Amino acid sequence: MIDVSAARLMKVAVHRVGSKAHDEGISLAESESTVSESLGELFIDHYLLPLSKQKNVYDFFHESDISLNAVANISGKMFREEGEFIAQTQALAKHLYAVSTHQNISSGDLLFLLYSGVMVNGIESTVLAVMKMENKDNFIEINENSGTFEVSERSGVSLNKIQKGALILPGSAGVLVVDNLGQKTKYWLDTFLKVTPRASSKSYAKICGSILKGVTSKIEDSQVITELNEEITEKINSSDLMSVGEIKSLSSRYIDSEALEEVMSGVASSTGIDISDNYEIKAKDVARQAKPITSRVRVRAGVGMIISDAKYSVSGISINDNSDGFQAIIDIKSRKKD
Repeated sequence: MIDVSAARLMKVAVHRVGSKAHDEGISLAESESTVSESLGELFIDHYLLPLSKQKNVYDFFHESDISLNAVANISGKMFREEGEFIAQTQALAKHLYAVSTHQNISSGDLLFLLYSGVMVNGIESTVLAVMKMENKDNFIEINENSGTFEVSERSGVSLNKIQKGALILPGSAGVLVVDNLGQKTKYWLDTFLKVTPRASSKSYAKICGSILKGVTSKIEDSQVITELNEEITEKINSSDLMSVGEIKSLSSRYIDSEALEEVMSGVASSTGIDISDNYEIKAKDVARQAKPITSRVRVRAGVGMIISDAKYSVSGISINDNSDGFQAIIDIKSRKKD
């Protein structure tokens, strides 16, 4: 999809962006940065190449109008060579500062690398790499001086791991994202870039898995959960393609419409995807996501079991309370072979 072997570094800019939540301010460069040829090659090897190999593709979005997405709008002007590069990177740095309102967001250096000669889907293109470096490493520097070696401590950014990065491709080719510091806050994807995962069979299969997990959490009766799991498994085994609409229809027989709507709203919120009921999903992809759910049998609240072999399923559970707790009788049957 992306070939960076002939990439050429055209422009570089760096700005320092603090945390707005901590009122740290922002320091903007007034001109582009100059880097050596060797450093430019290191940027390709350690930043551009790893970004280009990311598997998950994202698309820009905005709640009301995509033209209001700041990063999409400004990067598009860069690709069309409309306006001054340094001014455009300043605008993006200001945008990042404006959305850095979470208490856990750290200050850092914002690096912009504009490349030409990158092949995107067979077309020679200009691409923009954006990195934010929040953490610095300590290292030692050893220099020979007048017959001795001087050892000093330095602090800098490691080239070995991208902390936060994005490779913005032209047109509708999408955005490739890395966020290795997003455990505490997802502002890099959600509020700065404002991107959502591109629809694919695997991404929609994960959505189906989240829906099924949410639906089963709404059901208290262990026998009903068992029946739902069995119906899900039969549906997967009898189909090549499935859809979210089918999962919703199946689920609606086990929970009421209000509960199902709550599940769907939660899944949409967590994934950031405008979920389509009709998108076709490979059944084998759904099977991978459903297995941890359908193989887990809830006997009673706090007590469960896992069916590790898919050729077996639970056909019924009966529970009898006694003075010491309860007795569970679990009926297990062999699935019919296709």
